[in-house]
Amino acid sequence: MGQGDAYFVDVEVPRAVLLDTSQTTPTRKSPLQFGAVWYRSQHAEQTINDWTPENGLGVVAYPVKPNEAGAKRHPEGGIAFTSAKNTGLVAEGALSETRQFTCAVRFDSPLGEARTLVTINPTDADNYLFLNEKDGELTWQDQKGSVAVAIPTPPTPAWVVVGYDAGRLSIAAASEGHALAAPVTSTEDNPLLDRDLSGSSDLFIGCRSHRKGILKTLGTSRIMDVLLWSDSFVLTQGEAAQLNAVCRYAETEGASE
Repeated sequence: MGQGDAYFVDVEVPRAVLLDTSQTTPTRKSPLQFGAVWYRSQHAEQTINDWTPENGLGVVAYPVKPNEAGAKRHPEGGIAFTSAKNTGLVAEGALSETRQFTCAVRFDSPLGEARTLVTINPTDADNYLFLNEKDGELTWQDQKGSVAVAIPTPPTPAWVVVGYDAGRLSIAAASEGHALAAPVTSTEDNPLLDRDLSGSSDLFIGCRSHRKGILKTLGTSRIMDVLLWSDSFVLTQGEAAQLNAVCRYAETEGASE
């Protein structure tokens, strides 16, 4: 047998000694490992006066000004939101720049009328972005109405993920335990919106602002998790497997069902 010739042996080798050359993505991955700020709803108390991100990584969310009594824990876990009542929270300055970000929300909305789920509200601008559910449809748009993307709400509990990338909006959703559908993205860049959203922004959860009077924007829902990538857009084909793995992890490690 010459040097360099292959030599085959008909012996079964234990799998443990084989080199693993696969590059498979884990089916579950902590949001923190994927760079997200994780508002994980695991409150034991009935009245919620603050929502601290997991491991203290991120800005603490406090009740908005009209929410003097604090948010309420839902009997099934998560935070309860009630129609026409502002029990929202805000993480002020959660985004230091608003040029690019992603936000994911795990929610339950049996009536299809959650209304405002989250809002990205710039500190010094007269425009903002909000995620809204009405008549069983999820819409991600700016307050001025210059751009919007919309999809049907999947059966809840579900995830909805929204993103912003320098004037362009994207949205995707899926029921718990299912892979996110391909995102719907606005067709053109919006330089005026990009200008409006420059600078820092607050993250509002369950409402749009500190105002008390916008009751029609406040619906009925239960929010279990909010994930925020404050300076990166991860709603892409290349990150899809990682994003789904993060959702699976939060479902099993987050608020009890």
